[in-house]
Amino acid sequence: MKTAVVVPCLNEKVSLIATCLSLGFSRDATPPDSVLILVDNGSTDGTLEVMKAIKNNSPGTVLLGQTLERGYVPPRHLGVSMAKSFADEVSIPNNEFLILQADADTIYDRGFIASMTASARSAPQDLIEGIARTTESFLAEYPGYHACCACADEAVSRYFVPEADEVIVDDKVAGYRLSEYLKWGGHRREFGPRGDEIHAETSRLFIRAKTVGARRTRAPEAVAYPSRRKIEANPLGTFATAGFPRESWWWARWAKLHPNHHSLREFDRSDALQAFANAVFVRQVHTLILFALVPTHVRLAVDGHTIKSLIGSPLVPLLERVDVAPNSLRTTPGQLLEGYFDLAERQPELFAYCIEKAGDYSLP
Repeated sequence: MKTAVVVPCLNEKVSLIATCLSLGFSRDATPPDSVLILVDNGSTDGTLEVMKAIKNNSPGTVLLGQTLERGYVPPRHLGVSMAKSFADEVSIPNNEFLILQADADTIYDRGFIASMTASARSAPQDLIEGIARTTESFLAEYPGYHACCACADEAVSRYFVPEADEVIVDDKVAGYRLSEYLKWGGHRREFGPRGDEIHAETSRLFIRAKTVGARRTRAPEAVAYPSRRKIEANPLGTFATAGFPRESWWWARWAKLHPNHHSLREFDRSDALQAFANAVFVRQVHTLILFALVPTHVRLAVDGHTIKSLIGSPLVPLLERVDVAPNSLRTTPGQLLEGYFDLAERQPELFAYCIEKAGDYSLP
């Protein structure tokens, strides 16, 4: 099996070389049967020059692309399109070409590509996902932040679906065969009613994949260590969203309501959960949507079941208020995410009731 590693780049001059080296692409060697595809997304910091240097110094195949259309989808889509053109040119069958998504500010464990490839061989129709971890040094430096995350999530974790039913995918450690990507319809842009782009492009891709029988297969030995710069830049906001990429209108409103980002050190306070009570609630709403409501909605639609099968669950009043046709999951799954986020804006009390009931409810 051949592999293409697609890396979108937007102002990644400082981190790109380290990322490529961690993936095994160096002056002296490249991973076996692998192609590196670097796609610039309008960088202004010299990233293009770094990309060219990587290509010129590599003994293997490095393809460079550029799109000035900003966003998450355009560079990922272009990268896979470049992989398809390469496969056609050298006669690689689509079902024998593995596409791996990577981020330009992430460090990958040695053997990441080999581990992802091994898992892909055993699950040809599935989306493959590795493991993203926080470095031990970051955990040691900011223990309060991670303790607050764990405590807030634990309060609603009883509602979370089993891992086999999860639909939220970490873009930077995801992979799929080119044949399956084409079958699923590829990365697509979606926009909400306010005109803002809906993100989580690989999660939306996977929801569409599930409607045609795909599953997610873990590659537990394929480990990556993402940059924590978003957390460092806005600790409170990133905490509140559970790291999920919200739309620009949401961030504009959050910034207006919370002009002080606070610092990571403030999460070490003994009363941090009380001091940041609003952010804790917002985080719990996000985790309920991402790891309980959306995947439950998808499971019911794919299996052909109704909400009545969940009698007794405090999730039912929330599930009943988001009416998204099963067919839309095959075309515009972002509507499902938008439906629950909109419900959270309109009726936060429903989520508050559900959170309060979490302690009394256990999965059947």
